[in-house]
Amino acid sequence: MENQYAKQRIINDIKNDDLQIQVTGYVKKINEDNTILLNDESAQLKVDLKDVEFNFNEEDLINVIGELRITTSGEKILDSLIIQDMNKLNFKYYRKLYELKKELLEE
Repeated sequence: MENQYAKQRIINDIKNDDLQIQVTGYVKKINEDNTILLNDESAQLKVDLKDVEFNFNEEDLINVIGELRITTSGEKILDSLIIQDMNKLNFKYYRKLYELKKELLEE
């Protein structure tokens, strides 16, 4: 049986077979269709806010935990379950730690 925890990813590392993931990035754009565009400096990802309360602004740093959905056209969309405020996180060091962890797990 596969683990059901949300895998920590940067957008560029999202795999098509990922089920639940968490992505930390900046709110790039808030759309009127109840979606946002999340940017983590590696790429951008559309996040569907569904029924999640969203009290953030553009350029806020957030962590989104959700389920990955891939459309028939191949677009990756994250259906949000939890959104966390990460504005106090040092994003530069977060990215460095992510890359170090990724290197260690690949060995």
